[in-house]
Amino acid sequence: MMIQLSYISSAVHPMSTEDLVALLQTCLTNNQRVGITGLLLYGNDTFLQTLEGEAAAVDSLYQKIAQAPRHSNVKSLSRKETDTRQYSDWNMAFRHLSEQELTQVEGLIDFREKQFTFEYLVQNAEDAQRLMDHFSSWDPLLQKIEEKEEAVEHLKTMLAHARGCVEIALLVLESVAAAGKLDDEHLRVCDLALKALRQVPQMEAQVKSGALG
Repeated sequence: MMIQLSYISSAVHPMSTEDLVALLQTCLTNNQRVGITGLLLYGNDTFLQTLEGEAAAVDSLYQKIAQAPRHSNVKSLSRKETDTRQYSDWNMAFRHLSEQELTQVEGLIDFREKQFTFEYLVQNAEDAQRLMDHFSSWDPLLQKIEEKEEAVEHLKTMLAHARGCVEIALLVLESVAAAGKLDDEHLRVCDLALKALRQVPQMEAQVKSGALG
């Protein structure tokens, strides 16, 4: 039985760029191994996430998240059976939300970053679902090539992984720009980003091989 589970939680402390990079790398590796897909939104020290996959795998991961030291106030918003995956292209899509992006969510009028909190979203589960639905379709290219032949399915997977690498790089650039200088922490983060970005040429080669093969 496949299920989709959504939850909200508060971060125990603000997540640094290095924290987010490490979290994403862990999610991508572990979720692929157990067949879990989903979407993670982070902003204003708040996590909003949807997990989907086999019930045993999703429930087990959710219990681990509830006990993880980075989370507090973990609250399930919904848990339902499903025949299809809403986030089939992503082992874990990720978005570090900005004020500007939140004001552009369809169906949410005058929504601001200050409202992206555990307290607000627990009381307004419909708004939480609107957020998840909005950011699940932010990549029109992957939406257009849904349900294509095997070569195109391979292309979607590679694009999703490459996009994850780019998102990590953007986090690093934002951190460096904000700091104005490089200290040891930023150098460690840059090293993580470089390792991620070095995977992109390999992914491009796999895309070409899959598309032409």
